[in-house]
Amino acid sequence: MLNVSKLPPEVLGDIFRRNVTLKDDFDGLEEGSHNFLLVCHHWSEVASRTPEIWSFWGNTPKGWARWYHRSGTAPLDLVLDGDTSNPPSETLYGVLQDRATRDTIRRIHLRGGDSKPLNSIICRLAAPGEGVRSSSVASFLLQSWDDTPVDVSDFFSRYRFPKLQHLCLHGCTISSWDCLMPRTTVLTTLDLNFIDPSPTPSISQLLSILASNPALRTVTLGECAVPDDGDDKSSFRVQLHHLEELQLGGDLQHVFRLLRRLDHPGNMKFLGLTLHNCDVTDVSQIVGPHIRDYFQRRSRSQNGLYLSTNSGYGDFGDYIIFELGDAGGIDLSTLKWSSKSRFITIDVRLNTSRRRDMLESAVLGLIAHIPQGEVIHFRRFARPIATKDIHDQFPNVRTLVYSMASLLDIFPKPCLVGEDKIPPSLESVILDYVIAEDGDWSPLTTFLFRRASSGNRLETLVIDRSSHMCLEVAEDIRRMVGELRTDHLDPVCPFGTCVEA
Repeated sequence: MLNVSKLPPEVLGDIFRRNVTLKDDFDGLEEGSHNFLLVCHHWSEVASRTPEIWSFWGNTPKGWARWYHRSGTAPLDLVLDGDTSNPPSETLYGVLQDRATRDTIRRIHLRGGDSKPLNSIICRLAAPGEGVRSSSVASFLLQSWDDTPVDVSDFFSRYRFPKLQHLCLHGCTISSWDCLMPRTTVLTTLDLNFIDPSPTPSISQLLSILASNPALRTVTLGECAVPDDGDDKSSFRVQLHHLEELQLGGDLQHVFRLLRRLDHPGNMKFLGLTLHNCDVTDVSQIVGPHIRDYFQRRSRSQNGLYLSTNSGYGDFGDYIIFELGDAGGIDLSTLKWSSKSRFITIDVRLNTSRRRDMLESAVLGLIAHIPQGEVIHFRRFARPIATKDIHDQFPNVRTLVYSMASLLDIFPKPCLVGEDKIPPSLESVILDYVIAEDGDWSPLTTFLFRRASSGNRLETLVIDRSSHMCLEVAEDIRRMVGELRTDHLDPVCPFGTCVEA
């Protein structure tokens, strides 16, 4: 049996360190995390001689004040997570400025809804003549939700950051993008979402930042660059061969001008686009072909694909939300799928006049570029593609999920004319928040009857949170499907004939 008292000091110190080090970007210290100091004099001595234990003071000014005096010269992980009720004292500000001057800060992770304390900390770290010595800084994450931005201009204008791997700036302002261009070279994560009054970067400025950091794995740009004069004449491209995740937002033309200048690996794990100022032609001629090219460069999914589309009228115009991923990550019981299984998400804001036919044309124009034979699970919100059209678009579809739609839109009468329009591979249909007009479930029952008559009856039908279904209808459906599951249906019968009414 192991005697803890005989553990070598370096092993015991490493155990203590694991109990009190930063585990997540903005994590804090757990209650009683330093109780090992109270066990015995030997443990307390070992802790005092293990500098790494004191690299993290917690994520509040109160924690900083309690633990900073023990830290000595250990590399500091400076973390603040929204606690501004007791801002740092002048003593603490002095300690932070001294740490910056002596280059013993490893991580700077600050976030909160009040920009004043965040600005104060950044100003002290970048004090004139005594600014942060940056050779030890490996991670800088700053997220402000205040309307007043945090100014990071001075912080990034004085020094280079030779070890900076993770940079995230949200709700900040910067006087010039040139501050960032030559200052970093080993970034693996870049996440920029500046707010006014920052100037919008030009494409050449942004490309220079990306080109100087060839090891980038994750790039997120909340507002994409604006074109330069003569930008279209340049053939300069940035090679990002390690890129795993790319998320871009902004005007459609700006986003795709930047995309055309980036070389990324074909097996990139995730592509996210938030596109503004689009019309139906843009979706079919610009966005759609890029999706096709993206999948031509990817390895084929062994599990097949999961496709989810949503469209409607929002406060900022008509929209399409489009998600595509590995079907192996789906949990059909909860209609959820693992975020790691997603390949692509596209949020398109359309400049349409609230015409339903234009919205549907945009959706069809987008999914027409998806590898048809690979989609085996398809989910559609609000305005569904009729079942008769699914077979032509996705001949191998196994599961259809419809949410927040009318039953007549899902199974319109024209689809009942021929059995050739019923996807033969279809195994399951899931109806969630579906409306049966006037309690009429005949579009569904007719569809199921034709399936059963053709010797290809549906294996599973799930109806959840939808219109009332009379008991007789439910019994008819049970005879035509392998399994019927219903839950949370409207108890009010429109005919007044059911017990639940």
